[in-house]
Amino acid sequence: MRVRTGLAALLLLPMATPVWADLNGDARHGGKLYSKYCAGQCHTAKVHQRDNVRATNQAKIVSWIQRQCTQAMSQNLSVQDIEDLATYLNDKYYHYDH
Repeated sequence: MRVRTGLAALLLLPMATPVWADLNGDARHGGKLYSKYCAGQCHTAKVHQRDNVRATNQAKIVSWIQRQCTQAMSQNLSVQDIEDLATYLNDKYYHYDH
């Protein structure tokens, strides 16, 4: 029974998480979230400026935030928070096309 429940949760996960390619969040709010949850708390800004950046497009920025902030670090970020944070990161560091 647990296997079925776990499998069902895995199948529903993509529907519950935003993986879009056109960020439209509030970068100012995202900056506040970054200051609160990321900068100095988890890592420095240098992680976004290294040569081997892992977030190579907008969807991957969102994916990293989901994986690292909401899952690995158990931050309670809403879908809007994730979009705002991803918009901030894209505007400040990555500059991927919308």
